[in-house]
Amino acid sequence: MKRWYLSGIAVGAVVGWVAAKCYLGGWAPVGFVSLAVGGCLGLAAGQLAHLAGVLGRKQLVIGTVVLALVAVFAEHAWLYRDFRRQWTEARARDPQVALFRPEAPWSPAEYLRHEWSPGRLAFWCVDATLIVASAVGVVLARQRQVAKSASQATRPSLPES
Repeated sequence: MKRWYLSGIAVGAVVGWVAAKCYLGGWAPVGFVSLAVGGCLGLAAGQLAHLAGVLGRKQLVIGTVVLALVAVFAEHAWLYRDFRRQWTEARARDPQVALFRPEAPWSPAEYLRHEWSPGRLAFWCVDATLIVASAVGVVLARQRQVAKSASQATRPSLPES
C-alpha cells in the first residue's frame, strides 16, 4: 500500500505538471483538459494499484482521490512557478516595470489573494471535481474489467459434447 501511495504521488505530480503545461500552452477547452488529466491519472493509478496488489474498492477510491488532489495541487504549484518566472522576466526586461513592482514576486498567499475571484474559484472547483471524478471513474471501470477477466479465467470450462 505504501508503495502504491509513493509511486502514485510521483505520478500525480507529473500529471499535474502536464496539466499546467497544457493550460500555459493555451490548450484549455473548459472541462476537456480536466477530464483528460483525470483519465490519465486514473489509468496510471489503476496500473499502479494492480502492480502493488491493492484490491479493496474503498482503498482504491480513497487512494485515487488523494492522488487526484495531489495532481490538482501540483498543477497549481506549477502555475504559480510560471507566474514567478514571468514576474522576474518582466521586471528584468523593462525598467519601468521594475519601478512599480517590489523586488520579489508575491508569496503563494499573496498570489492567491490577487487571483481570487468568484469566477476563478468556480473554475478551480470544477477543474478539481472533474479531475477527481474522471480519475475515480477510470480506476473503478478498470477494476471492474480486471475482476471480470479474472473471474472468466478461473471459471471451469465445460467439456464439449
